[in-house]
Amino acid sequence: MAPCFEIGPKNLLRRSQIEPLAVAAGRAGAEHGVTVLLTVPTALVAPVHDLDAGVRVLAQGMDVVGLGPSMNRVTAEALADAGAWGVMLNHDADPLDDDLLESALERAAEVGLATVVCAGSTADAVRFAVLGPTAVLLEPPDLIGTAASDVRPWVPVSTAAIRRTGAHVLALHAGGISTPEVARSVMACGADGTGSTSGVLSARDPQRAARAFIAATRAGWDDARRRGIAPVESIAKNEDNNESRRSS
Repeated sequence: MAPCFEIGPKNLLRRSQIEPLAVAAGRAGAEHGVTVLLTVPTALVAPVHDLDAGVRVLAQGMDVVGLGPSMNRVTAEALADAGAWGVMLNHDADPLDDDLLESALERAAEVGLATVVCAGSTADAVRFAVLGPTAVLLEPPDLIGTAASDVRPWVPVSTAAIRRTGAHVLALHAGGISTPEVARSVMACGADGTGSTSGVLSARDPQRAARAFIAATRAGWDDARRRGIAPVESIAKNEDNNESRRSS
């Protein structure tokens, strides 16, 4: 079973900066047994995938239109053909209404894309988990981009609530994950994964920071296992399911 760590550079980096970060993070993920998710701008999905760096490449979003005469739309098929492992949906900076989110999940499933749905509260996380994405990423909006405390009492509560949906959805927790110590604390509470953007990108050496965060993610996962907290499902198993849908 592998925990996961997500890095989402938004539009803060150029390709020449994202690629070495992908390589460093992929190597650290392989070393520590952590699945690394790298959420990149649409135009960089293919080149980052083609690096074969060992990271799972997520697109930052997509449109729900299918193949047809539309222009300036990103289809699920285009993302799959570019090599995306999946797509992030409903980020705080790019929110979707409920109908559009459900349509996006259906379109992604049609072509075998994994889906990470962002939520700002436990109630929304549970509501979205019922829709059956690959993962729900709970990020309280007031913590995004901050240096928040490692005391997060909602992590075990919301994780348990997500798992009670019975949808086998991964519970990821982020927002203000400013140091590896905070990442480890979150994972030790039973999260299936965590992530950091500002903590990695604001570091003097982002590649070194990514390695430290990924090592801490594994350490926290192991802490939780020693306490008898079992994960709901591994990213690897979800990936197998996605590949089966792609080939069907």
